[in-house]
Amino acid sequence: MFPTLIQVGGFRLATYGVLVASGYLLGIGWLSRNRARMKLDEDAFWSLVYWLFAGALIGGKVLYLGVEWRALASGALHPVRDLRYGFVFFGGVAGSMAAGVLWCRRNAASFTRLSDFFAVALPMGHALGRLGCLAAGCCAGRPTGLPWGVRFTNPDALVSPLLAGVPLHPFPLYESIANAAAAWACSRVLLGVEAGKLRPGSGWMAYLGLYGAARFYLETFRGDDRGQGLFWLSPSQAVGALAMAAAAAWWVRWRKP
Repeated sequence: MFPTLIQVGGFRLATYGVLVASGYLLGIGWLSRNRARMKLDEDAFWSLVYWLFAGALIGGKVLYLGVEWRALASGALHPVRDLRYGFVFFGGVAGSMAAGVLWCRRNAASFTRLSDFFAVALPMGHALGRLGCLAAGCCAGRPTGLPWGVRFTNPDALVSPLLAGVPLHPFPLYESIANAAAAWACSRVLLGVEAGKLRPGSGWMAYLGLYGAARFYLETFRGDDRGQGLFWLSPSQAVGALAMAAAAAWWVRWRKP
């Protein structure tokens, strides 16, 4: 793949960073275009975006440290020196939800109503950001003999040396496609909410269920270390199962207004 997008002398621009930033901009751009539907003025909109962004960063880091507690306890992982490395996506989702709830309470807004819009924007941006993982060689898949297997031969790729040059499942691409499909599905649910056919919050719960199911299944194609999980499940599979269960319970009881 292409871990470095541009390199001029000692300056190096990582493809991963560009695509992840582009994913954030895509999601925020979609929300900004739909700000009137969200019934937020410009100041309130950007305040909410900043709160959610901060919550995602904090939550993603906290869950990463929780998953890698053995490395933290042994000193192999330093909580300050290694602050820029390692974030868990589900932790970011939980952190952004907590920040969103706090912001809504402070600003007398409905979290459930606004969450349906973020159910579209989040997987939309995530679909683009995951391509950065593919370019960098992180979150690599397990070996495969399928014709679309990818080989990481660039010395700057983050893939394990044991998997370098070996055809691997393009796990980030699988997840990118799943996120794009979830964004489309949640946009349909959002229209149902706005038409009064579904209860506010249906879009967000649909996203949790869809992404949880996709992540639970797609994790079977991962070939990298995912940390200590629960029983035979990886950490992301365990959280994905909980997300599916919560979404299913909510839809059975609360989907209709």
